[in-house]
Amino acid sequence: MSKKLNVGIVLLSIILIVAIPIIYSNLYNRFSRIVIKRAFVSAKVIGVSPTYVTGMVTKMYVKSGDSVKKGQLIALIDDTLYKAEVEKNKSRLKSIELELDQVDNGTDPNRYAQLKAELDVVQKDVKLSELMLSYTRVSSPVDGVVAQDLVHVGDTVSPTTVLVYIYDPKTLYIKAYVTPEYLKYVYKGEKVEVFDPQRKKKFKGVIKEVGGLNLFSVCNTEPQIPIRVKFDLKDADVYFGEPVYVYVKR
Repeated sequence: MSKKLNVGIVLLSIILIVAIPIIYSNLYNRFSRIVIKRAFVSAKVIGVSPTYVTGMVTKMYVKSGDSVKKGQLIALIDDTLYKAEVEKNKSRLKSIELELDQVDNGTDPNRYAQLKAELDVVQKDVKLSELMLSYTRVSSPVDGVVAQDLVHVGDTVSPTTVLVYIYDPKTLYIKAYVTPEYLKYVYKGEKVEVFDPQRKKKFKGVIKEVGGLNLFSVCNTEPQIPIRVKFDLKDADVYFGEPVYVYVKR
C-alpha cells in the first residue's frame, strides 16, 4: 500500500471521527425534540389611560423601552378648559364669601342661610374642578418598563384611550403556541430549552401552563394552543416582545 493511500485513509478517518458525532447530534436533535417557533417574550402588562378627562396630548414624557417609577409623569393633556373651570369656581367662591361677610344672620337670616348653602356647593365644585385638573397629568401606576407608546403629541385622547403599555420586568415569561398534534409532548412542569436567536444564546425554562382562554386560529388554519414558560431572569438577557425558539423533547 502506497504512502499516499495511507495518508488518505488517515485523513478520511479523522473526517469521519469529527463528522459522525456532529451528524448524530443533528439527527438526534431533529428527531428527539420539536422546535416551537411561534414564541416570544411576554410579561404582565398594564395599560395606562387618562382618568375621566378628554383632550389633546400636549406632552409625552416617555417612549418605548423607558424605565418608569410609580407616580412618574407619563403624559400631559391640554388643561386649558380645566384650569378655566377651576378659576371660575374660585371666583364664585370668593364672591359668595364677600357677600356672606356683609350679610347679618340676625337681620337677614333667609339670605344668610341661602349663601351658606351656596358656599357649601361651590366649595365642592372647586375641589372637583381641581381634581379634574390633576387628571390632565397622567402618571404611571407602577414601577416598570414602557412596552409600547401608542399616542403622540397632538392626538386627542379619552378615558378609553391607552397611552402606553407598561410591564414589570420581574414578570417576564415565554409565551409560545403549539398546534394540537404537539400537545402530547408538552405538559405542565416539563423542562425545556429556550433559544434566543438575536444573541445566539440558550437558557433553561419550565412549562408552567398549557392552554387557556386565548386559544386562537391563524389564517383559518388549525388552532394554536398557548403555553407559558417560566425562566430564571438571571440566566437570560431578553426583552419584552422579542421572538425566541422553545425546544421540547418528543
